[in-house]
Amino acid sequence: MKRITFIAAVLLAQFAIASQNRKVLIIGMDGVRSDALQQANTPNIDALMSNSFFTYESYHRGITVSGPSWSTLMCGVEYNKHGVTDNSYANSQYNTYPYFPTRAKSCLPDLYCVQIVQWAPMSDNVYNDGWDLKLLVQDGQGSQSVTASQNQLVNPNLDVLFVYFDEPDLAGHASGFSPNNPIYMNAIESVDGHIGSIMTALQNRPGYADEEWIILLSTDHGGIGNGHGGNSSQERTIWWIGSGNNASPIQMTGVTDPGSIALGNYNASVGAQSPCQADIAATALDHLLRGSSCNPTINPSWNLDGQSWLDSLYTPPALAVNELPVDNFDFIYFPNPSIDLVSLWYKNEENEAISYEITDLNGKVVEINSNVQGLTPNKLNISFADKPKGEYFITLIIGAQRQTKKVIIE
Repeated sequence: MKRITFIAAVLLAQFAIASQNRKVLIIGMDGVRSDALQQANTPNIDALMSNSFFTYESYHRGITVSGPSWSTLMCGVEYNKHGVTDNSYANSQYNTYPYFPTRAKSCLPDLYCVQIVQWAPMSDNVYNDGWDLKLLVQDGQGSQSVTASQNQLVNPNLDVLFVYFDEPDLAGHASGFSPNNPIYMNAIESVDGHIGSIMTALQNRPGYADEEWIILLSTDHGGIGNGHGGNSSQERTIWWIGSGNNASPIQMTGVTDPGSIALGNYNASVGAQSPCQADIAATALDHLLRGSSCNPTINPSWNLDGQSWLDSLYTPPALAVNELPVDNFDFIYFPNPSIDLVSLWYKNEENEAISYEITDLNGKVVEINSNVQGLTPNKLNISFADKPKGEYFITLIIGAQRQTKKVIIE
């Protein structure tokens, strides 16, 4: 893959087809230990965390080198499926388990997706990735990644952007992966500054107020000494950040290590309780495809290992819960029409019992669910996957209050 100049990139972007308003930004920071991120001075990442679902206690479940790790993050499956076991990318199975933009385009073919990386194998050795534009800038030059990102973010048709920073990994290999190493810590803090510049460019988009972005950040692995690739906690303990519209800050703590697939001792039921690298792709797909037949929550043929955490970090901006009247019971819902899940948001300040009923247009009750446990104190999902297409009425009951609204299932 040859480098494409920034000017050419902008010209190519002008031919992109008009995009949808649900969009994804993924930022990857190579080789950032979780304990180092917590100790670094990172005001821009901290600002994202204040409106995000995040954990410092996730665990790498595969092989702690870059090729397998970024493949897991982008494909939504672990290395035993995508086939990448080292940085040569040999034996990759991307035609069976492609990058998530390819998955998304199977349903939304007009999505415009861009990748900006500093490490050549991520661009040259990957296929069936779905990127409309792949930009390779100089390794370790974060300012070039920022400039490339700024040039792409002015394109109103941009739907998915992945930006990768290599500086922390380069510093770790050169002088040590340790929060006690000022060179390593400075590299992390430098990338935080780059992230601030990208967020400014994102928020300065002319149509930003009408767009629904989620921003996902993670790393490929930690490190110990001057390297990585082993099974130590310094290499396997990673972090995961997801920021979305109107999200309440949620930090997941007390996470149990599910073990390592690479060592053959992985416990899937434990793993499902905490975010992992494969969840990045699943969450991005859920955001782009929620309400469509391609949504990964109802598409088992994709055989993803990741799960979506979208419900923990996203409320459509036009449906903010804090806009509901305090003295008049109501609820808001999305999407409508839908094909699978319908999410409900409401106020329940007295923590009263919650129930719902679903009726068809003839008034026949097709589902009753009492004493519902919501996803959060103000949100629940209702599945219509087992119901015929058509129009239904949802009645939400909180304490003695009832409210009914119509939903279309396509």
